[in-house]
Amino acid sequence: MMLKRLLAIAAATLALVSTSAYAEIVNLSNGDRITGKILRTDETNVVLETAFGTIPLPRNMVVGISTDSLKESKLEQSLASQQAEAQANAENSKETATVKKYDPTANDETAPEAKEKELEWVVAYRNFLRENLPEGWQFRLRGGVEYRSTSSSIMSAYAAFDTIKEWDLNKFTATAYYNYTKQTSADNVTDVTLDKYGVDTAFRRDFNESRHWYFQNILNYKRDTVKGIRDQVDEAATFGYRFDFKRYDLIIDIAPGPAVRYINAENYDTKWVAMAVLAENITWKISNLLRFEQNGYLGFNLQNPEEYSANLGLGLILKATDVMEIALRYSYSYDAINASSNQMSEQTLLLSFEFPFNWKY
Repeated sequence: MMLKRLLAIAAATLALVSTSAYAEIVNLSNGDRITGKILRTDETNVVLETAFGTIPLPRNMVVGISTDSLKESKLEQSLASQQAEAQANAENSKETATVKKYDPTANDETAPEAKEKELEWVVAYRNFLRENLPEGWQFRLRGGVEYRSTSSSIMSAYAAFDTIKEWDLNKFTATAYYNYTKQTSADNVTDVTLDKYGVDTAFRRDFNESRHWYFQNILNYKRDTVKGIRDQVDEAATFGYRFDFKRYDLIIDIAPGPAVRYINAENYDTKWVAMAVLAENITWKISNLLRFEQNGYLGFNLQNPEEYSANLGLGLILKATDVMEIALRYSYSYDAINASSNQMSEQTLLLSFEFPFNWKY
């Protein structure tokens, strides 16, 4: 009995005391457990080293030996805690997933912006253009209705075709246009059907890869029955500089130079005119959907500086869809170089529907 009491006290005490990393647990037949280190065993005893000394236990009382249950219990509790935490996180994720989708790029400033999937017909349309249009060329078709205010009222239909080709340091642009016009006199008595058409071209050569300084040759032809011009050809050789404000998506081109004009107009005997011109152009990408364009051309007759011509064009272009743009274009022109009997000034306001084919800005 004395031994049994001693073993019970030792077991209760050792349960509250931490032992070494090599401790075993000896389970006794009376239900007690003693923690220690087994030194040896024989036919009659199991000798156990404990914190209170070495204790010999009768072999017939030992029913089992295991590792430290305290460490196992802590390990099991830790694993159970981690498993419960993971399960709770999974349940929270399911609840929040219905409110907000996980975005792996939310905190990544360098990640590309997510884009909506394009319509199948838009993709097919672009593939068709890519396969059938000449490589490296850009095209745009424009058309609309026009109201023109001069000494008479004019309603007209307008169409234009633009193209651009870039290679190395070179850039070629061209615009062919046609304007069918019905003109009514101020007293609403006379109706006249007129037309106007022409081609504007420009070849530009940049001096280096910075693309600031450049040479540009401008060649234009037009026929204008409204102003009584049978044929007019303008050619200018300009040297320009490009101001590129990348921060604001703004580009300004200014190019002065000499020019020459050939005129075949009603009541005008002079055929050739030497001129000095200044050409300028502004392109401002306000947003991905809105763009502003402005161009100007000013030319003086070198023999008579009081005779000059000026052209101003303004355009506000809205990207309506992936394949169509809507533009509001205003233009003003004044030409005193031609005969004084011709119409000198003209201004137009045009609502244009425009279809770019692989067009770049």
